[in-house]
Amino acid sequence: MKKFIGKTLVFWALMAMIFNAVSVEAAKKSVAVLQLENVSGYNAANVADIMAEELTVALLNSGRYNVVERNQISNILKEQGFQNIAVNPNDAVQVGQLAGVNYSVIGKVTLATIVPNDSNKVASILGGSTASKFVDPYKGKVSVDIRFVDNETGALIFAKSFEGSKSGNTNADCLHGACKEAAENFLKELSGNIMGRIAEVSDKEVYIDLGADSGIRKGDTLLIVRETDPIVINDKIVGMKTITIGKVKVTEVNAEYSVCKIDKVEKGNNIRKGDVVKRG
Repeated sequence: MKKFIGKTLVFWALMAMIFNAVSVEAAKKSVAVLQLENVSGYNAANVADIMAEELTVALLNSGRYNVVERNQISNILKEQGFQNIAVNPNDAVQVGQLAGVNYSVIGKVTLATIVPNDSNKVASILGGSTASKFVDPYKGKVSVDIRFVDNETGALIFAKSFEGSKSGNTNADCLHGACKEAAENFLKELSGNIMGRIAEVSDKEVYIDLGADSGIRKGDTLLIVRETDPIVINDKIVGMKTITIGKVKVTEVNAEYSVCKIDKVEKGNNIRKGDVVKRG
């Protein structure tokens, strides 16, 4: 009898673990990294494809998102006849909807350079010509403008430029390393922000599409903002202009959504379905 009870407890414990794993997986948001455009003038390698691959890897390794395979996206692009999707958010939304994903990543590589490292200068700083033997001969640098789009509402969650640089023995090492660093910087921005939106609005409450996996907790205060136009400096998108709509307080956190009490609404504004929520 004791053995039976023991086996039964083990069985239900395993079932609970599986259920929790499935729940967490289902709660993850899905992302598609779409075709990037290369406007850097660097044509020695397909830097846009390298950048897209590094973005995909960074999102996968974060464990926070389900990422659609790029082959699936390529098939959709061919079937639907989309052309320069990198610069057309409306097409990106359509492709994202066809792929069944929550968000799309689009953008363009604006800078890609490979230059010789100044080994003599490094050697003089470190003290001695021997040091130059340990200095990688090349250094690569990339810059990429990225737009993160909500496929359901078409809203631009954020638009920003990210950079990466890396030294290496070959041009390929430098390029891949620089793209990897830029992708990691993008992920830091993404991880530091609550990427959510208003799903439903009532008189005193709002429902947001962020669940337990997003990192929000009961009692958190979130800002509601509406993003308008990109901020461009020196031909680079460095951010988005926003209008603050109000504040909400998280009262209930579920696997795939949360409930918030409306705390404040700015005069002359109203909370709409599709507005962005983020940490205050």
